[in-house]
Amino acid sequence: MQVAGSPRWVWVSAVIVLTVAALHANFDIGNPLLWITGTLTFASTFLYKWRKNLLNLATGVLIGECIALALALGLDRFEIRYVWLYSSEGLPFYLKLANVWGGDEGTILLLATLCMPAALRFADADSVEGRFSPLIPAWYILTTAMLGPFTPTPVEWQASQSSQGMNAHLQTFWMALHAPLILGAYAWALASAPSAIQALINGCGSFRASATLYGRRAWLVLTAGIGFGMIWALEDFTFGQLWHWDPVQTSAFILWALLGAVLHGVRTWKVDGSFAQALPVLSLVAAASACLAMAITRSEVLASSHRYIGTTSWMSHLFLAVLLVLLALGLVIRNVIDQKARTQAKRRTAFEIWLSVYGFVFAALFAIFGLAQAHFYAAAGALKPDSLRPFFETLSNWASSAEMSSLRQAFARWDVDGHTLGSFLLPIILTLGLTGSHVFICKTVGRNLSRTFTLIATFAVALVGYRGGYLSYTYEGSGVLSQTIVSVIHLIDAALVAGVFLLLSSLLWCVTSVWRSRRVGALRYTGSLALIHGGAVFALVGGLAATVLNSYVPVLVPPTDDPSQWHTVGQGMELRVSPESNATNFSGYKAVANVEIRQNGVVLAGRALFQDARSLPPGYQGPVRQLCELLDYRYARHAGDRGYLLHPFIVRSWASDMQVWVPASPKLMDSAGTVGAENQTLVVVRHYPLVSLVWGGFILMLLGMLLVPKGQVRF
Repeated sequence: MQVAGSPRWVWVSAVIVLTVAALHANFDIGNPLLWITGTLTFASTFLYKWRKNLLNLATGVLIGECIALALALGLDRFEIRYVWLYSSEGLPFYLKLANVWGGDEGTILLLATLCMPAALRFADADSVEGRFSPLIPAWYILTTAMLGPFTPTPVEWQASQSSQGMNAHLQTFWMALHAPLILGAYAWALASAPSAIQALINGCGSFRASATLYGRRAWLVLTAGIGFGMIWALEDFTFGQLWHWDPVQTSAFILWALLGAVLHGVRTWKVDGSFAQALPVLSLVAAASACLAMAITRSEVLASSHRYIGTTSWMSHLFLAVLLVLLALGLVIRNVIDQKARTQAKRRTAFEIWLSVYGFVFAALFAIFGLAQAHFYAAAGALKPDSLRPFFETLSNWASSAEMSSLRQAFARWDVDGHTLGSFLLPIILTLGLTGSHVFICKTVGRNLSRTFTLIATFAVALVGYRGGYLSYTYEGSGVLSQTIVSVIHLIDAALVAGVFLLLSSLLWCVTSVWRSRRVGALRYTGSLALIHGGAVFALVGGLAATVLNSYVPVLVPPTDDPSQWHTVGQGMELRVSPESNATNFSGYKAVANVEIRQNGVVLAGRALFQDARSLPPGYQGPVRQLCELLDYRYARHAGDRGYLLHPFIVRSWASDMQVWVPASPKLMDSAGTVGAENQTLVVVRHYPLVSLVWGGFILMLLGMLLVPKGQVRF
């Protein structure tokens, strides 16, 4: 199909243009075109001579369909069901385009498109890699066709209202960054699956190169996506903190840990090495975990703050994940039967690398166990313990009998026990920190001195773990923190000390290596690894400090007709909240509050946003419910809906982030434009110390990964 003598991109571009033009003229052909494209992509598995041309054609069609869907969203083509469901005329243009991944159909279409370049990479190979590579894209193309992104909007829907509109929680700049990065990571995690299968079958193929290339890309964009997601979570009241082991967050962590395991061992991978079977299996499990993460995002079995879209495609993702795991298991059993796996490895791997790889594996296993446990308890209908239902007793005292049923049901829904999971991960973090510091010191001063240093570091970590450290002595209990975590703060201190040893040893190795070699190449290699590990330590210190030492101050705004009145917050600060606007727009009821904070004669001013179309529940007790809503994401999920949003006013600094939350109470701003004119209103001021280290650490990690020279991926 390729025109003789013309570059591939020329005729692929022609296919893209023709697809966009055809769909713009008649969007009804979009779904049939997907069925045809998926079928041809699947058929290319068996058509070696035609495979590359068919995959090039499919790539052009998929990119064209993505562009056509984006145009439909941008041009408000509400006769398309997808556009009607997720967009509205008044949305900013960038949010209209972001809705390409705002719904299930568009998300799977984009994922299928992102999977195509890896399939093309192996298209010329008449091997297992070449034959298997089109199957995953074909799976997702056919899933997209089944969902039907270009299905017409039912007439009765259009008659009832012009469009349903975008979920309020997604109407943020982070929507344009977080979701596509996560999807890119999932696509690249799936990309190394064909090479892993080839390696398990006969040890041939390009597994080492593929795992290196796609593992680095997946880890890079997944880390960036998680970072942007943490910024977003800290500003969303249904998350309430950087990380709370939401089921979707837990599944993303599983993939991140498995990618870390593969990248720590891939440089030493050999067909006859210690990881000959293990690393390909881990690559397949990582690919399966990407599918599992998509399934959990769409599933309603567990309670999640990511529940924005629906449940249409979760079975497709889950089925593919199960197929990949069964395939890995079957190949391992086959090799054991053939006595390939029992053959004594000719090449031995250093114990430190072994410990690093399996440290990440065990971290992933703990997270997998947490997810499996939550699903098991949910399926068995087990009663959720009181320790996992904070604020329920408080709320039950104020709820009416009519509301109690729904409230009890909301708090009975299972999610991951993040407190227990986090406490189990602390010994792994501690071990990885000490192992990494030993490796870097060994590279710097030799194995004998490194052992001495490691013994000293281990003693220091053990002492801190026994006596406690900075967090143990600083913690005052003025924030929101589980007693499970409070009981292991001494272990958190020990893990941070181990991380500091890792940071210092990696910097020492970087400096000494550059000094010895006097080469820029050495700086790029050692410096990049120092940035990755140092950035991880900074992010860990900042994240744990912000979690443990967070605090909040409730400020009751009494009934008043004077919006200029200042209210004492504490720590020498005063707060004033006054209305700026109160209007109904594309997303329903929306209000903006001016927030001013005065300290030492300096006034910081900003705005807090809320929108709310709900009515007050029976027996409403404003301050009590508002406090529970702002401090407990479980109740926030129950109390909110797709038209309810809170955005705080945030004062950022290197030392801490201060947030001012103005609850979305209809009593906050009445028609007269006064604050709390009828009922007292609760404003909550929250502090998160050292959050800047989290963002700085993520930047360092990403920069380090970008600077790693080609082929150098062992951390």
